[in-house]
Amino acid sequence: MTPAVKQRWLALSPLLDELLDLDATARAQRLDELAAQDPVLASELRGLLQQEETVGAPGLLDQPVAEALRMAPPPASIEVAGQAIGPYRLERELGQGGMGSVWTAQRADGRFEGRVAVKFLKAGLFAAGDAGRFAREGQILARLAHPHIARLLDAGVERGQPYLVLEFVDGQPLDAWCREQGLGIEARVRLFLDVLAAVGHAHTRLILHRDLKPSNILVTRDGEVKLLDFGIAKLLDDAGQGGASTELTQLAGHAYTPQYAAPEQVQQTEVTTATDVYALGVLLYQLLGGGHPTAAETQMRLDLLKAVVEQVPRRLSEAAQHGDDPQLARQARQLRGDLDTIVAKALKKLPAERYANAQALADDLQRWLAHEPISARPDSRLYVLGRFVRRHRLAVAAGTAALLLLMASTATSLLQARRAEAAEQQAQARRQQAEDLLSYMLGDFADKLRPIGRLELLDSVGSKALAFLAQEPDAAAAARLQQGKALTVIGEVRVSKRELEAALEPLQAANALLQGDPPSPDKVAEWRKAQGAAAFWLGHVHYAQRKFEPAQQAWQRYRALSEQWLQALPQDSQARVELSYAENSLGSLALAQGRLPEAERAFRQSMALKEQVLKERPDDATLQGDWADSASWLGTALSRSGRYRGAIALFETALSRVLALRDAHPDDLRWLSHEVNFRFFLGMALHELGDPRASAQQQQAEAEAQTLTQGDPANRTWALMAIEASAERLRQPGSEASARARQAQALLARIDGLRPGKGPLDTWLPRVVKLLELTLPADCRAEQCRALDEPLARAEERLAAAMPRSPGNQQLLNARVMLAQMRAGLVQADPTAAREQCQRAADLLAGQGGWMQVHAELTRRWVRVQECLDPRAPATPDMLAARDWLQQQLQR
Repeated sequence: MTPAVKQRWLALSPLLDELLDLDATARAQRLDELAAQDPVLASELRGLLQQEETVGAPGLLDQPVAEALRMAPPPASIEVAGQAIGPYRLERELGQGGMGSVWTAQRADGRFEGRVAVKFLKAGLFAAGDAGRFAREGQILARLAHPHIARLLDAGVERGQPYLVLEFVDGQPLDAWCREQGLGIEARVRLFLDVLAAVGHAHTRLILHRDLKPSNILVTRDGEVKLLDFGIAKLLDDAGQGGASTELTQLAGHAYTPQYAAPEQVQQTEVTTATDVYALGVLLYQLLGGGHPTAAETQMRLDLLKAVVEQVPRRLSEAAQHGDDPQLARQARQLRGDLDTIVAKALKKLPAERYANAQALADDLQRWLAHEPISARPDSRLYVLGRFVRRHRLAVAAGTAALLLLMASTATSLLQARRAEAAEQQAQARRQQAEDLLSYMLGDFADKLRPIGRLELLDSVGSKALAFLAQEPDAAAAARLQQGKALTVIGEVRVSKRELEAALEPLQAANALLQGDPPSPDKVAEWRKAQGAAAFWLGHVHYAQRKFEPAQQAWQRYRALSEQWLQALPQDSQARVELSYAENSLGSLALAQGRLPEAERAFRQSMALKEQVLKERPDDATLQGDWADSASWLGTALSRSGRYRGAIALFETALSRVLALRDAHPDDLRWLSHEVNFRFFLGMALHELGDPRASAQQQQAEAEAQTLTQGDPANRTWALMAIEASAERLRQPGSEASARARQAQALLARIDGLRPGKGPLDTWLPRVVKLLELTLPADCRAEQCRALDEPLARAEERLAAAMPRSPGNQQLLNARVMLAQMRAGLVQADPTAAREQCQRAADLLAGQGGWMQVHAELTRRWVRVQECLDPRAPATPDMLAARDWLQQQLQR
């Protein structure tokens, strides 16, 4: 999973989980609520839900992904009954799967009688042009002989179609067979030991399975276990690799089943025998607990993979007790203790913390059956004694009966004496447990969950811990710190779910709890960071609600707290980073309100602070990217004020840094998206100055934007970025008017395709207006002009409805004025009608202040509007001053 995809899911994943749990009516209502807050996000969620509905559609997996990406047709199918594949003749198809199809076959050359299974692998899973290695690997795996492993008899490639010939096994999947036979806990464990014996045999020969799952483990009518597809995942992965084919440790490939993949397979790191142990742990959990440890049936593939990496399974005994298998529920007590521990160790996220191989897991299960101490827990004296007692129940019971009678009276008196002390210790322990829970929740656990967008897991846990701690009215500073941090995390969770009103309560409470100075010098950094986080998220909620005044107050407090942190600890680089973030937040707020000089000052301060830290941490890629973002904000502010030369210098510097990051992280689309943005804005600024380099920048931005959309076709932000880049390229000199108009119409249709039948979002309207301008000819006949005015009038209606939702938005104001001027141009043959449109533009500009000689494009439009109202009148002093200011800005 690329970082770009992870970043996209930061907002989408928790909301998608919530929506999938709702029925159709409640889901539609929730989507309407989200659309009122963030239409773009709501639309993306609708698209994902539509994709979810098509997952089960017939033919979805008919074409392998690899073939689709190569845009090459799949190889011609040879899966026809009666045809010969090598020395085998096909009989009938047994089934289809993600890797291909399976057929029964008979030996065609008469050398022996008997049925085999022939598996045809989809060509998309097989590296083209490596048939020799594929056949050699098949020969190596064919030598794997064990009574519980279905033999791989042959492997080859027939007319470009890779296939495998395996021993035919007539049986049921392991889990289904156990349910049908009504096996108890011990019987299932004993049967599973046969599975472990087979896997252990392969491990001693340096062969991994890498795709263990119930459908690959069959049980015959006689109760004999047979493992299928042993080593096929390795066969597929190694078919396109060089080097030794029997290495025990390899980089993980793509041939695995998400529900049974280990974290290292999902994260594309090294696989070892511990990788098979994880899959065995999943199988054992299902056999004994009745369900999957992490995956739900409703989860999409991305959620399944994330669950493998971050979700800690519930205890095995709890899963069995609350599961739907009555046989397991009745025996759930047997799972408590050692079996809980054994399965939990097999399912550890880190390979080093699991059993080293299948044999080690088998040894512990054998110990459990014999009531001996297992290796997965410390051999405390009490534990060893307990296992000894269980092995020798009768002898120990007879020998201890008299001793227990003698000890009874003494124990009673001791318990009475210690009761008060135990009660106090228990209360203190509960407090300590709650505080430890909060510390872990807000520390390591939160840091692991935040990058993958799963902070909602902390919401209920944090709320329960806070409810317990809130029972102490005079909480110490340390407790207030923990409570404040927990409330902030809960607020952050609700922001990520777009529950803005619900987020206000915990964030306001966090800010109230964290008032004042740090309680001690050693708590300065932690205290100030917690205060700043609470202030930032409170301001973020107000900003998202377009409540700019309270947002300003919260972010000013964020900046003040970061300054106090830096004053107390001048050498703390994190204090500088936090202060830079606070400045950037205030700058974005000023930019949204059209206060361009204030925005410029804040962005410059943010960049300077980041540069100080980068001198100490030059290899910090995240901070380099943050610096580039601040440069983009500053360049935008300078461009809006007409200072294109300064903006160009900024964009070029930022672009060079982003290109260096792309070289270091070539597969990370996040940096490519930054590059597209910088080239796009750089090209616009160059175009304003008439610089011929503008065309090359826009062409490259357009090409790279297309690469982004191919990398993630569902990302509408990138799709819109590609449309913008294409539109800006049309503005470059040299394109013929009619061709330009046709291409602009096609781009408008692409925007409509992003939200079919719903019209463009508010934030897209300025882009739509610019495209509409490209569709207009230099002159038109009266009837043609009226037809062209219709889409302009519709866009004007949408802009009029959008502006009250975003007060002070100068980009929407500029788009409305631009529309009025375009409509005046269409009726220029009628001076009265043209002046009416110009007066409409003048009224719009007069209704919103703060832009004159601040916002360059609005200032230019005002001058043109004045000229339109009275073309023969001499320039007024205000007009002359505006023109002079615009000219001065071009030189800066």
